[in-house]
Amino acid sequence: MPPEEVLTDWDDKTAKIARIFQTHEQHIVELEALLNRLGLYGCILKGTGLSHLYPNPERRMCGDIDIWIAGKRDDIIRTFEEAEIKIYDIIYQECKAGIFLDTEVEIHFHPSKMYNPFTNARLQRFFEKNTPIRDDVTITYPDAKFNAVFCMAHMYRHYLEGGIGMRQMLDYYYILKNLDPADREPVMKTLKHLGMGRFTGSIMASMWYNFGLEDEYLLCPPDKKHGRKLVNDSFSMGNFGVMDVRNRSHKGEKAWSRFCRKNRRVFSNLSYYPREVIWSPFARVSQFVWRKIKGYL
Repeated sequence: MPPEEVLTDWDDKTAKIARIFQTHEQHIVELEALLNRLGLYGCILKGTGLSHLYPNPERRMCGDIDIWIAGKRDDIIRTFEEAEIKIYDIIYQECKAGIFLDTEVEIHFHPSKMYNPFTNARLQRFFEKNTPIRDDVTITYPDAKFNAVFCMAHMYRHYLEGGIGMRQMLDYYYILKNLDPADREPVMKTLKHLGMGRFTGSIMASMWYNFGLEDEYLLCPPDKKHGRKLVNDSFSMGNFGVMDVRNRSHKGEKAWSRFCRKNRRVFSNLSYYPREVIWSPFARVSQFVWRKIKGYL
């Protein structure tokens, strides 16, 4: 058995995680009432929604609340601002909303994005065609088939930009455990169409190596060569790359230095995922210009 002080620490952290989960559940009820009043419809993405796939949802550590809302970006922003709710940090796919004091809410206009404009267009078409948002239910949750594509795209972007940790990997484990066997082949076909075939093989290597996921649940054979690097990176970088020194800014860092640092980080994977990585600087420049024109900077 671990030492008593370790067990006590674990017990305290477990209780804290459960309290945060209960707070999130209450906030989602309040968020549903708010959207109903504003005439908006959406679905809960990522952590808070995925927690319900776990044997004990209260044990999954929650971060912020991510919600994808149907409608045009400008209309959604205007609706919240007219309700005197602060909207800030607006980028292509999301913004932050000052709804709760103790929980950050991210409003998504698009669930995720990709650097490559061609695969990004395919990804957005997938989201539009398979949207779980309904106009007769204020808030919904995506099914496992949607999450199998969305969360893979989300991990892909975060891996290139900063890093992914065990929490995101474990989320995907439970997505695969809940995925209908008949949906595995269509999901894999979609992921290949989006240029994520190799990355999916690497994730399957983590599912097999880190979590012992049975072969029957895997989307494709594990890519052990590329998966080895991803598994090592997930331990050395941490969730969202918080332990990766390449992601750290320095005091007085200027915009150009930050731009170069982030691109160096992404280009470290050029030989592994060239079709996505090569578009990184163009995507960042276009994002900056768009935000400047729209007055979001």
